[in-house]
Amino acid sequence: MSNQHAFIVYAGPGEPGRVFHALVHAKQAHARGDGVLFYFAAEGTAWPGLLAQADHPMHALYQEVAGTGVIQGACRNCAAAFGNTESAGATCGLIDGPAASAGQIDILGLDDAGYRVWLF
Repeated sequence: MSNQHAFIVYAGPGEPGRVFHALVHAKQAHARGDGVLFYFAAEGTAWPGLLAQADHPMHALYQEVAGTGVIQGACRNCAAAFGNTESAGATCGLIDGPAASAGQIDILGLDDAGYRVWLF
């Protein structure tokens, strides 16, 4: 493994380009053998439910990335705050960050662990 990347989607439903790029770059990094973690947070917790719909234009890409096992889940606190607990939980699962980050995805911890953190 040459590099480690953590991709975090914060983009809301009105920003499909940012989600597309996050998925493409995660796919590319995984294909070249890099370590990859992928998360959904804030308004981005709407995306798992949207991408799970078979008629969504990015559905196949999402399924491909999900099939690699890199998707870690959606931030539980964020999903609750934005009304996406059920859809995100059913699609990719909900995760809790440490108390130090108030339950949010621990971007500082990811950085400490050697991951380059990419925010979309």
